[in-house]
Amino acid sequence: MHKTWNKPFHKRKVWRTVSRPGKLVYYMQPLVDHFFEIWMQPLPFPTLLKFAYSCGLVFFILLPILYPLLVLLLYYGIFQYVGERHTGVAMPENWDLLGAAANLWHFEITNKKYQLGLHAHGPLFRVQLSPGHIHHIHDIYLPLWVNGW
Repeated sequence: MHKTWNKPFHKRKVWRTVSRPGKLVYYMQPLVDHFFEIWMQPLPFPTLLKFAYSCGLVFFILLPILYPLLVLLLYYGIFQYVGERHTGVAMPENWDLLGAAANLWHFEITNKKYQLGLHAHGPLFRVQLSPGHIHHIHDIYLPLWVNGW
């Protein structure tokens, strides 16, 4: 009589014929099942904890998609940098990755009252949040010396 083996799918001969996306779906299936099990648990399990845990789980589920996208963005940024610096090619505004990154990095606060509040209270927060004993901190916005606590 022929014996039926209970081998996992990834150890069978058919596994060699499965495409890469199929293998990816096979390996991600336990994470997706776990994601649904977390949300089907009864209410005493805290919902905020479910949400935080689900965000981490979704990150790991999407990691095989996010990593190649990040690599493609990096190579496109290198290609754009070389194109702009050496050949003078200007990218259209919708495809300007370096310009978008520069806008994110060098943004300006347009609300002047908020900016004034940041400048007025920033050194105070820096003093309160700094670790260890502080001997002398000079506040550049107020003519006061703050000596050790």
